[in-house]
Amino acid sequence: MMFSPQKLLHKLQTLPVPEQYWVAFSGGMDSTTLLYGLSQIRAQLPAPLQAVHINHGLQDKALEWEKFCRETCARLDIPLTSLQLNLRPASGESLEAQARDARYAAIAAHMNAGDMLLTAHHGDDQVETLLLQLLRGAGVSGLASMPLMRHWQAGWLVRPLLEFSHEELQDWAQQEHLQWQDDPSNDHLGIRRNYLRHKVIPLLKNQWPGLIKTTSRSARHCAEAAQLMKEVGMADLVLMYDAGRPWQLLISGLEVLSPQRKKNLLRHWVRHQGLPLPGHQIIERILTEVVGARQAGSPLLSWENGEIRRFRNTLYLMPPLPPAPADGLRLQWDCSKPLDLPQGLGRLSVTDKTQWLADGVEVVFRTEGLACRPDQRKNTRSFKRLCQDLAIPPWLRPRLPLVYGADGLIAVADYCLCQPELGKNPFVWERPEWLR
Repeated sequence: MMFSPQKLLHKLQTLPVPEQYWVAFSGGMDSTTLLYGLSQIRAQLPAPLQAVHINHGLQDKALEWEKFCRETCARLDIPLTSLQLNLRPASGESLEAQARDARYAAIAAHMNAGDMLLTAHHGDDQVETLLLQLLRGAGVSGLASMPLMRHWQAGWLVRPLLEFSHEELQDWAQQEHLQWQDDPSNDHLGIRRNYLRHKVIPLLKNQWPGLIKTTSRSARHCAEAAQLMKEVGMADLVLMYDAGRPWQLLISGLEVLSPQRKKNLLRHWVRHQGLPLPGHQIIERILTEVVGARQAGSPLLSWENGEIRRFRNTLYLMPPLPPAPADGLRLQWDCSKPLDLPQGLGRLSVTDKTQWLADGVEVVFRTEGLACRPDQRKNTRSFKRLCQDLAIPPWLRPRLPLVYGADGLIAVADYCLCQPELGKNPFVWERPEWLR
């Protein structure tokens, strides 16, 4: 299907009306075609058009490309925002992935609520993405590849050229006598996407001329399946989810589900809480090593930027725990304002500064030989027994702020007073949800 600005307009007219269109303009053939196409239908667009160029600083000709983009936009009378990046990938980190993430982050910082970002991804890019995901062993969410539109930041990210092939866009660009910049890195076969682009996909197209349409259809089927799995995961989660404790999940609720729905629920829960999704092997190990562990244990399974633990009949999801405060740390506190706690543990405050707090207190963390007489009980409890009675998980115990006064231990955070004759516990421990 030959590309034309009117077909582009028809596609945009099926989408929400934004406050402003932003077009990602690299200066390459794809984005140049998109920019020129938009310029020809600008009078029919329901919102202003703005271009944005990212100078990654990774190529010798980066400044030339930026100048080309500036001159092109000036000629078309399209405002251009040019942004500079300073990329320093860590050892082992993909430069391509870092550049992509930094590029989107930089653009997002300049967009307002209700804006729409248009990118020049086309049908060949979709084929590459699907094949890469397939070769990585991705599930249906990965095989769904790139959607036409998705909510992004406070607006939308749209790829209006997905139904067109690279050749179709290039034919129109040559017909219009457009000029663009070629990125030599696109020819480096050491990059897997480039290898597919130059060596594999041409062979597939030769054998299956309808490759772009059929793979796009498969991607849509996978997107529908992924959406269905998401809905099933949410429905299952609602049945065993406490909105007041979103980082916890009762194991008893998992036991009634099939193995497939257990895996789906765990993925949905992790994604819902904003943590990186673990791979299928980690999901399997969570079910066998954490969910299947004996109640008396306290198993832990970690992955990049996430971990899951078990205490009694509950799963606890969280980012990696910071180290516990150093032994011997003692914080003097006059209780006049909240006390910031170390290691990301939040802060301690008081609801009412009673007379017995007038001389201030000392906040320490786990010490040996602690004992506490909570509530109106006659007998004291060891620290371990107290934590068991109060259902405080083992990993939280060395992180509990312990409040001391002149006569010894006053309170264990906001869990209990250890001198109940003092009345009601006035302390409030404000901490991240996943530490509750």
